[in-house]
Amino acid sequence: MKKLLLVAICLMAITSFSKNKTWMCLQEDGSVAFQLEAKYVYDFNEGFAPVKVSSIVNNQWVYNIGFVNKKGEFSVPPRYKKTKGSGFTNGVAWVQKHDSDYWTLIDTTGREIPTKNYEKVGYIFKNNFDLIAVYRNDQLGFINLKGEEVIPCKYLGGTFFAHGLACVTPYESKEEKYGFINPKGEIAIPFQFKQAGMATFEDNGMCRANVAGKTVLIDKSGKIVFKTDKGNIQGVSNNWVRVFTKKDRSGWGFLSFDDQWMIQPKYDDLDEFNTLGYSAARKNGLVGLIDTADQTLISFKYETIYADPESFLITALYPTAEPESMINTPKDYYNQNFERIEIPEKLHYVYGTDKGKLIRYQTDNKMIGYLNKQLTIVIPAVYKRANAFNDGLAWVSKL
Repeated sequence: MKKLLLVAICLMAITSFSKNKTWMCLQEDGSVAFQLEAKYVYDFNEGFAPVKVSSIVNNQWVYNIGFVNKKGEFSVPPRYKKTKGSGFTNGVAWVQKHDSDYWTLIDTTGREIPTKNYEKVGYIFKNNFDLIAVYRNDQLGFINLKGEEVIPCKYLGGTFFAHGLACVTPYESKEEKYGFINPKGEIAIPFQFKQAGMATFEDNGMCRANVAGKTVLIDKSGKIVFKTDKGNIQGVSNNWVRVFTKKDRSGWGFLSFDDQWMIQPKYDDLDEFNTLGYSAARKNGLVGLIDTADQTLISFKYETIYADPESFLITALYPTAEPESMINTPKDYYNQNFERIEIPEKLHYVYGTDKGKLIRYQTDNKMIGYLNKQLTIVIPAVYKRANAFNDGLAWVSKL
């Protein structure tokens, strides 16, 4: 009897875990745009969202992925095993069929775009010259949005053309020296560098490269434009060079292009300066924020600070004796003027990383709703599951 009861409980748990639930798609005024039954839903991107639907076939749970538009209509029926990335980007998406090891490229109507057989493909990026990384026999190449292989699969390296250049090395090369190709597949900078991380050109027109065992900065012609004996170069921000100086990767600071210290190498760790001119730094094991004058904006007393300049709030988490979830970790909130904000106790937790007009909050009974940026409740906390607003819509569920 006990065995039968245990089996029944297990079957109920499996069924509950596997079956579809009701998802609602909210607009920013809190109204429901539509609802549908699905196992799981993904954020909207370019007007479409991947949706995973479960069904029973031959007494087994089967999961299929399709795509819905903003009216809740399936523009691509749920018939695929999986998709890659955030769904549609540049009007196309990668999907994989249940009976195939290869990836299929489709458009927003579900039409299949002919390609060669690729067992591995890269993410589809915006602003990548309409090129998509693909692999054959582990060798990297690129196709265009028509599925045509415009750069042959014969490389290893980067999958993104930053400022018109991608860092690659010939797959068959024994020396494994890296150079850069342009979107036409032409060699723009000869294969001469030992790779220094994932090398990409930044907005400043410079890129890290390894020359004779040292990391230097090169320009788009391959010419060395900066080198130093004072530290290991990690990048450029605020028109300064970020370096660490010690073997244990501590002693971080910033150098000018005259090789003079602008911020002394006194930090255990140091991020790049963001677009608002501040950086997260670690000193004596604790994190704070500094500005370009090396003035402290937020005191060094936190374990982690989430300070995306596009987010409404800066979230600063205190150290804890034992690991805790982000929701349960003691924390402070700051606005973008670095002023501490008191969050009303009834809100319990605010998702400071949300970037839309509305941000999520969670009550102490783990229900989720949405606030505006004046911390006024716009959508009450009546949902057990709730995604951030993306492309003007947010998925929620009461189950």
